[in-house]
Amino acid sequence: MITNECIKMEQTAYNNLKRIWESVPGKTSTYCDRVARTTGGSYSILESCIEMEISESGAPQKFQF
Repeated sequence: MITNECIKMEQTAYNNLKRIWESVPGKTSTYCDRVARTTGGSYSILESCIEMEISESGAPQKFQF
């Protein structure tokens, strides 16, 4: 069932976040919490946002327009 898979995804994201939350920079956790709450409060979105923010923080891209 789709509902079970959604709940399973949310539970997995929650469990992952519990393990890393203390090591997430404050600005990142605050920003990503706002993003996740805007979309209805999803742990999966919160986890994805944190992963993207952390991976991109060390290698800012240069854009040319």
